[in-house]
Amino acid sequence: MKKILLFFLCILTMPIMLDASSMNGGDLPLPLLPKIDPTSPLPPYQKSPILTPVFYQDGYTLTASSYTVGSTVELLDEDDNVVFSTYIYIEGDIQLPTTLAGTYTIEVTRGSMTFIGEIEL
Repeated sequence: MKKILLFFLCILTMPIMLDASSMNGGDLPLPLLPKIDPTSPLPPYQKSPILTPVFYQDGYTLTASSYTVGSTVELLDEDDNVVFSTYIYIEGDIQLPTTLAGTYTIEVTRGSMTFIGEIEL
């Protein structure tokens, strides 16, 4: 059941990702998927559609879209230690530390939803 839900979430958010790709010169955004906690019960219905946060990467700079305002962004290393964390107050750029190198897990939390993906620096 959860795999089916995840599949439909991916299908529903794909048009948003494809439409957003035209906003930044054709660059594709970082792929983020919802993180589902199997121990927490799902609500009986969703009150509104889930909007996947959109970030564009240019080296050590992440450009956030307008509906990522109010989100917390964390970078985790391979041991799940937080190496960078910030809260997005306004739409714009996030400068990542240049001391980081390699592949990290990016977690974006907004309200009760968490989205995860990978980022290479």
